[in-house]
Amino acid sequence: MELTKERLEEMAAVDIRTVDISTLTDLRDIEIDTSLPVEKKLDAFARQTNNVYVNRIGDYVVKVRFQKDGASIDDKMAEYLQRLSEIHI
Repeated sequence: MELTKERLEEMAAVDIRTVDISTLTDLRDIEIDTSLPVEKKLDAFARQTNNVYVNRIGDYVVKVRFQKDGASIDDKMAEYLQRLSEIHI
């Protein structure tokens, strides 16, 4: 399936409160070669899922957003871990 701008907009518009979880891909079933460049990893992910924005992990629906600018995933994880450590101090 080609990921046109319109198709991506449809995927992003899925409401996690009403989506049929049985139509979602379980993220645990996706396999990606981490040695590949980012573009190829993204392509592998897109090929293995029905929706690049909305998936599931077991019985939990997961929705992600992508942004062009801003903090990286590494920055966000460091921020998250910092907050956790502050809570437990």
